Amino acid sequence: MAIISNSITFTVGDNTPVATTQSDIVLGTASPSVILPGDPLGVTAGELRRLVYPSTLFAPIIYETNPDVYTNFNTSPLDVRPRALTVGTLEDNVIMGWLGQSKDVSIAERWLGSTTKSRMTLAFFTELQNYYRNPPTNGTYIQWEPRDRTSKVYNIVLEALTLSLTGSAGVGAGDFEFDYIVTRHGYVAGTVELRFRILGEAA
Repeated sequence: MAIISNSITFTVGDNTPVATTQSDIVLGTASPSVILPGDPLGVTAGELRRLVYPSTLFAPIIYETNPDVYTNFNTSPLDVRPRALTVGTLEDNVIMGWLGQSKDVSIAERWLGSTTKSRMTLAFFTELQNYYRNPPTNGTYIQWEPRDRTSKVYNIVLEALTLSLTGSAGVGAGDFEFDYIVTRHGYVAGTVELRFRILGEAA
């Protein structure tokens, strides 16, 4: 009895993943530290800022890079604002302008990235997110140390942390837009904004 057999030869296709992106992510680096005329005395240009949690729940955060842009702070909080005051005279009242002190001031720090540029690792962002999502209690405060501008330490309350791929200040307080491929490689793309309120100097 004859045995009928058959065979076929085929080529196995390349199993390389087909997911691609239109452009590569670039890790944006800060410019080298340069001491310019007018830098505060006793402060090292390029010194990294720091956040300290008031308990052992989270370790202190030393910034990987200082923010590209920050508001309402130079070498001290910019909390002197013009006020209006009504002052009585002999026969009338007059409105005068004077400088008053607000008790606290809102600060925003921004790391300016884009869809193709990262200014922060995912690990650093996660540390900031842990501080933001777990506000301290019992009258204790996170401490902020802007060591590139002053040696003073401030008590703060975190108000918002935002990650936006559009490059703006963010899509809303507490909103996070993650690029899938970038986070797979340990970075975040887009602009990160950390907003907090200074309550006063730490003792």
